[in-house]
Amino acid sequence: MDKKIIGNWGEAVAKNYLENKGYAVLETNWRYHRFELDIIAYKNGVVGIEVKTRRNHTDLAFTVLKAEQLNRLRRALKAYCFLRSLDYSGSRLDLILIKNKNLTGVIGLQHFKDL
Repeated sequence: MDKKIIGNWGEAVAKNYLENKGYAVLETNWRYHRFELDIIAYKNGVVGIEVKTRRNHTDLAFTVLKAEQLNRLRRALKAYCFLRSLDYSGSRLDLILIKNKNLTGVIGLQHFKDL
């Protein structure tokens, strides 16, 4: 199955999950130069969220994002806050890891806060 379809599906699941948890979704697929954040939300501060959707149940969350990817995500969040005149010092970066089978339903969803 196409990675883009899987990714879009996972981002929609994550957005729904966040809204149900009281987050206000500000942006999806926000891009600035070579930076991108899957979801930018607000709940007690600005939250940049990277969404990873996996069909393989053995993926461990801590192996999903490499150090350079985390640095790019942090720079993207900082740029977003700067461009929108928001407080970066109160922001955080989260990861939502979704496990599924052929887009038929969520097997597991893990929300890792403040990476």
